[in-house]
Amino acid sequence: AALAALALAALPGAARAAPAGVDPPAAFARPFYVGAFLGDAESRTQVIDRSMERYARQSGKRAAFVKTFHNLGEDFAATAWSGQLLRRISSAGSTPFVALDLRWRGGPERDLLDAIVAGRADLEIARMARGLASAGTVLVEPGWEMNGDWNYAWQGVANGREAGPAKYVAAFRRIVDISRREGATNVKWVFAPNVGNALTHAATGPRHWNWYGHYYPGDRYADYLALHGYNGPSVWGGAHRSFAEIFDGAGADHALSDMERRYPSKRILIGEFGSQEGRGFDKGRWITDAFNTLRAHPRVIGAVWFDMNKEADWRIASSRGSADAWRAVMRDGNIRESFGG
Repeated sequence: AALAALALAALPGAARAAPAGVDPPAAFARPFYVGAFLGDAESRTQVIDRSMERYARQSGKRAAFVKTFHNLGEDFAATAWSGQLLRRISSAGSTPFVALDLRWRGGPERDLLDAIVAGRADLEIARMARGLASAGTVLVEPGWEMNGDWNYAWQGVANGREAGPAKYVAAFRRIVDISRREGATNVKWVFAPNVGNALTHAATGPRHWNWYGHYYPGDRYADYLALHGYNGPSVWGGAHRSFAEIFDGAGADHALSDMERRYPSKRILIGEFGSQEGRGFDKGRWITDAFNTLRAHPRVIGAVWFDMNKEADWRIASSRGSADAWRAVMRDGNIRESFGG
């Protein structure tokens, strides 16, 4: 709470008032939680407090989630660097959101999922879980974007293709089972495919082996569902696309609507999203429209922005218009700073 108060006190008056030229967005009719990945360099343990303060000043609110990336088997004990990172995020009032890379030191370069299912990572999983068990509420997203085709060692395309989804399900369940056995019942598990089917880019649904639902580990293993998607024509080609097109268009295999219909007992997150700038393209309007779309999907409870200049400049503050639009959205009183789980 002290961090939030400090950050908000530092905001200039223009950040608290409606910026000129920015339409006031509609308000959520329900609590909604917005978080961010703050960037690689900004997510180190020794600077995370400063990074969260920067985000709070920029947005007008603390991030409800702070996402960080870790390999399987990292030490999350209170005395270890990764453990300290999560605990600093928690102590500032945000909920840690761990994107869990399924590789580990000494693990295989190929057939990664087979190795996990065979028990070769059991010691690493148990060590990780014991550290997480005392870290408070933590969201963990094992092997995100498993239905993609961009060189992630846990993706179906790298693990037998048609056999890949079943292997992923077995690996996800093994990680969760071991973690629960080791006492990490505080961890909330997130199933996080990419929007659509990276092999078809069409509404092929369950007919294709790489459809996201074939990777689903089951209701007992996934506490939340999530989707990842970006507007990045300079990275992947094509034209700029709206949030609605990216997450629910035919090219996305109508992922969001399908997820809502197919898993009615599960709450949904946008696990990663972002947009680049572009000539003649209004990123601020894209942000406003994205949140207007999210308001129309009541099962979606939160969203995490990828706030880094990486393949493209995804940052909230990549332009004045983008930053102003983000602050305007964040003024909604139903966008909450603390996630209750």
